[in-house]
Amino acid sequence: MKPIVVIGIGSRLMMDDGIGINVVEALAKQMSKDQWVDYEVGETDLEYCLERMIGAEFLIVVDAAFTGKKTGEVSVIPLSEIVTIHPGISQHNLHVLEILRTLDEEKKGVMIGIEPFQIDFHLGLSSELNEIFDQVVCEVKDTIEVIKTSIIENIKI
Repeated sequence: MKPIVVIGIGSRLMMDDGIGINVVEALAKQMSKDQWVDYEVGETDLEYCLERMIGAEFLIVVDAAFTGKKTGEVSVIPLSEIVTIHPGISQHNLHVLEILRTLDEEKKGVMIGIEPFQIDFHLGLSSELNEIFDQVVCEVKDTIEVIKTSIIENIKI
């Protein structure tokens, strides 16, 4: 495994909730020869995601995140600052990052959250997010490059 793992999570069946998956798939095609970074599509497979996350020296999770910004805007949040969401009665309400925190409190990494337009039952992204998809991929790629450079140069993020 390479030192940095970028994993896209979300559901393709829930419209813009799948943005992390789509972005990581696009980056995996563009960056397939990167010697420092593994690009993984975890979707909603909890066991697979956790296996890849726990094995990472540095973790970058790409997911949809409601932050109050404009559709497609990117936020970078250290894993240590992610507020635990109060779980519901279903395993579907329990976020993989909550479980990761329980298993590895000191996991180094960030979440790159992408502001969705709409999350609803629908296969594929909203037209609003589709229109700016290439811009979002470029911004996430640039963000990952900055993080990678910092790690390579041993600068604390």
